[in-house]
Amino acid sequence: MKNILLPFLILLSLTATAQEEQLADGANHWYLPDHMKLQFAGNIGFMSGGPGYSSKNKTLETDILFGFLPQKFGGDALISTTLKTTYSPWLIALKNEHYFAPFSLGMYLSYTFGPQFDTKWPSYYPRGYYWWATAFRPGAYIGGKVGRTVNTNKRKRGLELYYELGSYDLMMISYVQNTGFLKLSDIVNLAFGVKFGF
Repeated sequence: MKNILLPFLILLSLTATAQEEQLADGANHWYLPDHMKLQFAGNIGFMSGGPGYSSKNKTLETDILFGFLPQKFGGDALISTTLKTTYSPWLIALKNEHYFAPFSLGMYLSYTFGPQFDTKWPSYYPRGYYWWATAFRPGAYIGGKVGRTVNTNKRKRGLELYYELGSYDLMMISYVQNTGFLKLSDIVNLAFGVKFGF
């Protein structure tokens, strides 16, 4: 638990610094994140969180998340970091500053830390015997979100709830190779998250 606490404390301090700089001069510097996410599940940790950036039209988001899987759920206590990109082509405005995105799609690349994970297979395996690295996992997902714009300290900030249905490369390949035995429900996971705008 101590190993995951430090990255989260660093993220919180970065968030506070970003907000102070934005409030001080009224400008939003390009290098400062404009939101933070906290996510439950999704093959990137039992819980994960981190900063992110949104495009000007709010349809594209890129996030850097740090995840933790406790030992009682995964057999080992695992720490991971994930780069995610989400595209939401339609943002539909509702009453009272509410909005929703009926459809989002995205992809991610996750890296899991630990001596049991390799970026390449050890040399005692024949060349080409395994094609994947155990530390890296690419994946994809679809989902949606609802949100609201709130005014605090003379600034507009967003608060969003989102869900994602996703899978990763090895599960997708297993499904294609074993369609007679696996169902989509066997390879798809459900994630929930919240996004706080700065």
